[in-house]
Amino acid sequence: MDMTVTEFKAKCLGVIERVRKEKSRVTITRHGKPAAELVPISASSPGKLFGRASKSTVISGEILTTGEAWDAED
Repeated sequence: MDMTVTEFKAKCLGVIERVRKEKSRVTITRHGKPAAELVPISASSPGKLFGRASKSTVISGEILTTGEAWDAED
C-alpha cells in the first residue's frame, strides 16, 4: 500500500495498527517518490544485534597489533 506523507500524518495511528495486525507494508511517498516504508516489527527485526556471531567467530592471535614494527616519524 502506498500513501502520501499528508495522508499518513492524518491516519498515522490507524495505519500503524493495520500494519501490525495484517503484517503488511506501507510505502510513504513525498512528492510522488518513496520516502519511507513502514513494516511490521517481526518482518524487519533480524534479532539481537550484539552477539549474533559469538558462536561462529574465532579470534586467532593478537587483535591489537599487526606484529609489524613501524615508526610514526617515517
